[in-house]
Amino acid sequence: MSWRLEALLTAAAIAVAIAFFASVPHWPKEWTTRPLPNTDASAALAVSSVLLGPSVLAGLGPVPDLNLSLPPEMAVVAARRGINGETGLIPTAASVTTFRLLATGDLVSVASVPGADVVRASATPPDPVYRVHGQFAIASIERGTTQLRWTENGVTYQIASRTLDAKALSEVADKLR
Repeated sequence: MSWRLEALLTAAAIAVAIAFFASVPHWPKEWTTRPLPNTDASAALAVSSVLLGPSVLAGLGPVPDLNLSLPPEMAVVAARRGINGETGLIPTAASVTTFRLLATGDLVSVASVPGADVVRASATPPDPVYRVHGQFAIASIERGTTQLRWTENGVTYQIASRTLDAKALSEVADKLR
């Protein structure tokens, strides 16, 4: 194909695209509020008869953050890996992040725990009671690692350290955002 024909086709495609986008504001308003066609799929999904645009999402709450982090003046990221063990650039939604606390040099690991049970206060709460962001938290020690687990916004999180106790972990966890 000659270069003249290629240039002509390119110019024509650009002109059509510009004309389309320039004409959108001048379309009749009733086109955008027209009811959806009645199909079996739309009836099965109970789709609204009118497209509401962004206001459909206005009633939904915010999406929970799966990766909490500490302020940079408090800690630096020492390592990050995916829940499935991948390292480097994390393609997964959630990751296990290990922070080094600047004040003490201690390492703490923070992660959301997918599929974990919701942490709720029991009828006879243990002594002492730990709280993270105002939510009840359960402390445990497993193989020399102190763990603190809590649930907020429907997501269960865990913070763990080999050197900090549960009280210190709850203080660090309160600074997670």
